[in-house]
Amino acid sequence: MGAVAVLRGRDLGPAVALFGLFVAVSAALVFGIGTGHFNDFDVSERKRRPGFYVLVTGATLALGFWLRDDPAALHSCAIAGATLVACAVLNRWTKVSLHTAFALYVAGYWGAWSIGAGLVALAAAGGIAWSRVHLGRHSRGEVQLGAMIGLVAAAGLIVFSSDAPSTPSSPAAREWPSR
Repeated sequence: MGAVAVLRGRDLGPAVALFGLFVAVSAALVFGIGTGHFNDFDVSERKRRPGFYVLVTGATLALGFWLRDDPAALHSCAIAGATLVACAVLNRWTKVSLHTAFALYVAGYWGAWSIGAGLVALAAAGGIAWSRVHLGRHSRGEVQLGAMIGLVAAAGLIVFSSDAPSTPSSPAAREWPSR
């Protein structure tokens, strides 16, 4: 979202907000590791997952609240938050691949802005999905579940954001960079 805003020459607010979110999550990781609360941020252990989901879902919702005046940003954050909640609920029974889910979510976002960018992101998402299985981090079923959630999130992002004036798929955005 932030990268598209920058590329379209728009307000840098979403990019700055995403960078701020990255810094906040990074600071939480450094603090947690420094205090010995954990030695890495691997949520393979079931007991670590609730804290992770509270942190990232809360940060995503806070970002959406901060960007609430931009309909596209608000839709993006709401759908990302809903995706996190869905994964959190399903993680009671299985370890959904968040990497795959959000890789496909991003591919949908970029694809709404540019078919070429979407195809590149889709190829990267395929590589991410493959790596999660190859590295033994997830089973095929967990990656497939993450892919289904990511595809639903991407579709929701495109459908629910298509009328917003600042959405990548809007007519004004399609004119970029000519305007």
